[in-house]
Amino acid sequence: MIIIRKLKKKKQKQELEIIDLINNIKYYGTLRGTNAKLSLYKCKEEKDGNIKPIQPSKVMNILKTSKKVYLNNDEESLKLEDFLKQYNIKYNYIELCPFCLIKGRYNELTKNNRYKFYNQYICFDCAMEEVKHEVNINEEFIEKLLRRFKDVNKVIDLFVMKNPLDNPELTKYDILTGSEEDKIKNYTIDQLNIPYELKKIIKNRGIKELLPVQTLAVKGGLLDGKDLIITSATSSGKTLIGELAGIKNLKEGRGKLLFLVPLVALANQKYIEFKERYEKMGLTVSLRVGMGRLSEDKSELINTDINADIVVGTYEGIDFLVRSGKLRDVGTVVIDEIHSLNMEERGARLDGLIGRLRYLKNILKSDIKNNIQMIYLSATVGNPEELAKNLNANVVIYNGRPVPLERHIIFAKNEYNKLNLIKEIVKKEFNTKSKYGFRGQSLVFTYSRKRAEYISNFLNTKGIKSDYYHGGMEYKRRRMVEDNFLNQKIMCVVTTAALAAGVDFPASTVILESLAMGGDWLNPSEFQQMCGRAGRKGMHDMGKAYMLVEIGKKYHAKMGNTEDEVAFKLLSSEPEDVMVEYNEDEEMEQILASVSSIERYSKYLKLVNKNYNHNTNNNIKNNNYNISINKNELNKIPLIGKNHDLDYIVGKLNDYRMIKLYNNKINITRYGYATAISFLYPKDAELIRTNLNKQLVDLIALINPFENLYVPNSIKNKISKIIHTNIPTRFIDAFEIVKENISKITDKDLRDRVLPWVIEFEGMIEEDIIKYFSKYVLNLRINRKTPSQISKIIYENFNLQTYSGDIYSYLENTIKILDAIERIGGIYNKNMSNEARDFKEKISNPYRYNKKYHVKSKGKKVKREKKKNR
Repeated sequence: MIIIRKLKKKKQKQELEIIDLINNIKYYGTLRGTNAKLSLYKCKEEKDGNIKPIQPSKVMNILKTSKKVYLNNDEESLKLEDFLKQYNIKYNYIELCPFCLIKGRYNELTKNNRYKFYNQYICFDCAMEEVKHEVNINEEFIEKLLRRFKDVNKVIDLFVMKNPLDNPELTKYDILTGSEEDKIKNYTIDQLNIPYELKKIIKNRGIKELLPVQTLAVKGGLLDGKDLIITSATSSGKTLIGELAGIKNLKEGRGKLLFLVPLVALANQKYIEFKERYEKMGLTVSLRVGMGRLSEDKSELINTDINADIVVGTYEGIDFLVRSGKLRDVGTVVIDEIHSLNMEERGARLDGLIGRLRYLKNILKSDIKNNIQMIYLSATVGNPEELAKNLNANVVIYNGRPVPLERHIIFAKNEYNKLNLIKEIVKKEFNTKSKYGFRGQSLVFTYSRKRAEYISNFLNTKGIKSDYYHGGMEYKRRRMVEDNFLNQKIMCVVTTAALAAGVDFPASTVILESLAMGGDWLNPSEFQQMCGRAGRKGMHDMGKAYMLVEIGKKYHAKMGNTEDEVAFKLLSSEPEDVMVEYNEDEEMEQILASVSSIERYSKYLKLVNKNYNHNTNNNIKNNNYNISINKNELNKIPLIGKNHDLDYIVGKLNDYRMIKLYNNKINITRYGYATAISFLYPKDAELIRTNLNKQLVDLIALINPFENLYVPNSIKNKISKIIHTNIPTRFIDAFEIVKENISKITDKDLRDRVLPWVIEFEGMIEEDIIKYFSKYVLNLRINRKTPSQISKIIYENFNLQTYSGDIYSYLENTIKILDAIERIGGIYNKNMSNEARDFKEKISNPYRYNKKYHVKSKGKKVKREKKKNR
């Protein structure tokens, strides 16, 4: 292979370079015109660094006999074409990297190895070198950027430009648009085989025809009772799919509609939405959630009737009804966010719930008028066909988007830079109106509740009307934020990545302030779901998602990758496959829950069939009649995540005395039933049972300790500077360091702020401090303090920072623990059971009581102040 090019040296403009790449030899010669013909003279050969003269005829012979001759495709070299044609030398063109030529390398520029740099093109290796001169980041990351943009200047500008929002074409990574399915002819509402009243309600919402994914679902058997799994982008219209089947089945007498979601926040939203929509048809709507029992003031007017026509609930809220055998007359089950099967703990419980619902579908259909239709919804499932096979459902896949989505990547220098970028994005979006007349509103995702509150407060100080939203907020507070956003009274909402599946704000723009959730990086499904929240059909022309990436950022030392390394993996990722595999604790919980469910529904079916006399029926109704179930009946509950031998799991439950096993028969014990409906792992139930002799608050602190106490940044930074050590933010971890260095803190104001810690907690170890604050929070709560008031009191009294969301979650979990203590105590310690019941009432709604109480260190509650009834 021979390459010919013309050298550009000023004094040797007619000098040629001929490179034999196979034999690694270079030839040089000078062209001159003789008798109107060009010829070579003064030829030299260079091999292994040695240069010697060579006859021009030998060089010409090499050119003429070579099978592959390439002429460099630059302006000067192309002037050699006349010379080659005169001697009938056949040649093709080649483009070489100019930077490589300077370094004595010969690198061809091809379609996949061609990168723009100012007004010329260079090879990948040279492009990498140019970027590395300007930016000190991981080579793999530079490579991904270069492969994406094919432009060296653009890559460098991404890191150094001062006003990235002024360069949207530079920050734009890609645009996600529609698909082939968008070309199908959609059904009109009038064409659907649904009740007239439902058609009317849908039309009143301004919907005249279905969206593509909805049309595909109808074609897939939605209105014919088929079980379906629907995968399509967020905000593509999946909810209406569930409504179409559920309301049709309901009105045709096939049973109630269950609409299941993973989070309380989303359940609340759907409850309000369905209530406003379907009570006009004379249908009742209720809400069943496993959490949300903490009252901020007085009891909210929420319908929780399990016999309502439409029941909206969390997975846990509905599973409680299934485990306890209380769910009846179901026609349709819609399970939203089915990819939650991938989530730790929640995945196993969702799989168990689905398995038990499918079991009920089979055992109830011959005895009751309905046959349950199962509909599964998700935006992010990597293996929909495999999952559909496991669920015995038909699959409907829609790859398009109702609204195009622009994805942008912006590199931030630091945390403060991120905050200012958020401020500018939110302001810019809100000042822009869509063709539908809606202002652009932003949804900001971050990694924790306290961070969400911090960002929102920062934005408000900068004139941006913002609010935070997370699972630790009181119901009324969440509703206020939702209403303010829907009515465009606020410019943005800051929420947690953990709530990505639990928010339904019609935002035009999504901002990922962090690519982490809690202590881990986002996975592809979480990332895609967050980005998919941007853009709503009928409201926005375009959705936008901004990733704010800090180079080299890790949120803790154990994170393997940095934020910049994670960014491009997420942008190029596909949805994760949904896989479920139980550990031993999870499988024991699910098998016990299934035993409980089978036993309860077996009693119910015997009542329905009326095979027993009047006294026996009364015993069954009052749960005084024990029914044995065949162990093999458990194999009829289709659990995807089964991972252990059934005999082994059943044997363990028998050892825990949660079931009685003899031959092939199983009886659930009262203890087993209490464990099942309390959603406890058997080992956690044992922890409660074996500690019922403790004082109640000590037991609560043991099982559910309050640890979310933080050293304020102003104190943390000052102490760290004084002792030359970066102290932890978490107070429990920082306390010993502060105590050991208290003598070094001489600043009076700082000393006055931290000395109370040393005095108050002198002689205490970590567990003692945790127990102290657990009791302190509980004491404030039973004395009518809201989570936000408790947080404020702790700061005023201890100079420690807490977050109302963390306190709210702690109190919610305490109520669940008290439920379990009450149930298990009812079997083994009646006094503890009664105390747990009373204390639970005071925690969930202290406002109904006219006495103030104090939790002593021994756990007793004594009257502290009496107020007159008003």
